Amino acid sequence: MTDNLTQALASANVGAEERYAVFPFYLCLDVSQSMSGEPVRQVNAELPQLRSTIGQDPAVAEVVRFAVVTFSDVARTVLPLADLALVESMPEVQVEGRTSYAAAFEHMRRVIEDDYQAGRAAGERWYRPAVMFVSDGRPTDPEEQWRAAHKRLVDPSWRRHPNILSFGFGEAVPEILAAVSENKPNRAWVATEGAAPSAVVAELMAGLVQSIVSSSASAYSGSPQLVPPRLPNMQPIAVDELD
Repeated sequence: MTDNLTQALASANVGAEERYAVFPFYLCLDVSQSMSGEPVRQVNAELPQLRSTIGQDPAVAEVVRFAVVTFSDVARTVLPLADLALVESMPEVQVEGRTSYAAAFEHMRRVIEDDYQAGRAAGERWYRPAVMFVSDGRPTDPEEQWRAAHKRLVDPSWRRHPNILSFGFGEAVPEILAAVSENKPNRAWVATEGAAPSAVVAELMAGLVQSIVSSSASAYSGSPQLVPPRLPNMQPIAVDELD
């Protein structure tokens, strides 16, 4: 019997009240044309390492659920929310069209709601989900359109609204990325001017792994936090368990 199957069977035999609440992480990744070349190649090189690091650590895998959403003209879930210990391979993302932030935010709201309902039906408890929003450009849709979609995603009256950390490089606009993270301190990060995209992507992906691992460890401590990567001006953000 494989280790993954053994883990899955063991988990199935544990009552829902005895399991830790799961900590969902969504990587929301810009795959517009400006990501062509080295940036998208670097993403595809780093995703398997992310899977390996998280999926092979039983303590992390027990708590963390991970998904990959890409966006350009449209948004797609290329890796549905999953225990990475049970994922055999990561998707290879492809560069597409323009940079629709509205498509990303609308898709994220639907996916989080659907995943939450499916998780609850399976007996899971959730911590507030985290969205790690990565873009190398400014939105190509009208400002009122993406802002309206963003408002629906972070609406505090929607109990599943996520914590958002935003990361930008290339032509990304710091003020817009700050707005994506609701203008809250220590939630938005922009690469220094002139930084090579390939180096930025590699550093960012490594930072995301560190963030996920540290966040999962905080769940075991009884004081769960969304712990941002160790990048300038980033501090842990407290998260609450959902009803």
